[in-house]
Amino acid sequence: MKIYLMRHGTTIWNEKGIVQGRSNNRLSKKGVLEAENAAKEHEKTQFDAIFCSPLMRTRQTAKIMNKYHNIDIVYDARLTEIDKGVFTGRKKKDFLPEEEYQRSVLDPKCKMETSEQVMDRCKSFYEDLVVNCDKQNVLVVTHAGVATRLESLVLKKEFVYIEKKDKKNYKNAEIRQFFIEK
Repeated sequence: MKIYLMRHGTTIWNEKGIVQGRSNNRLSKKGVLEAENAAKEHEKTQFDAIFCSPLMRTRQTAKIMNKYHNIDIVYDARLTEIDKGVFTGRKKKDFLPEEEYQRSVLDPKCKMETSEQVMDRCKSFYEDLVVNCDKQNVLVVTHAGVATRLESLVLKKEFVYIEKKDKKNYKNAEIRQFFIEK
């Protein structure tokens, strides 16, 4: 099975440096263009299934990606963005150093989803995909933190938090392809 992991296109909050968490933001003009470019790049890729986070920005991205494929999109809450608790809606540049640390480690004292909770739902989705999905080419449209954790599961590597300055983070509308042996 080939799995294509994709982060949604850019939103206005991405452009403004605001923490989105589970807010239901739409793609910006830039985000729509990014998704359209990715769709055109994968126009001839044979997607047999598309799985998607139910948030608006991922739904829009998946719909744009699907314009050359016309297949059903399956919305799965396990692919939803990490709950960022008290940080949702705040500008990243305004965080105090302690708050930036709390946000980066998903501190439950800040009403955030824990790293373990995120990884548990990613594992649940991944195991379902490997065991129950009979499709050969699967596109998964999600969020950077979820995509990174799913990638660690595909590669059978321990998940390690990636600093923002590290170029391994998923960029908006980036797609990475992997092969899963069943």
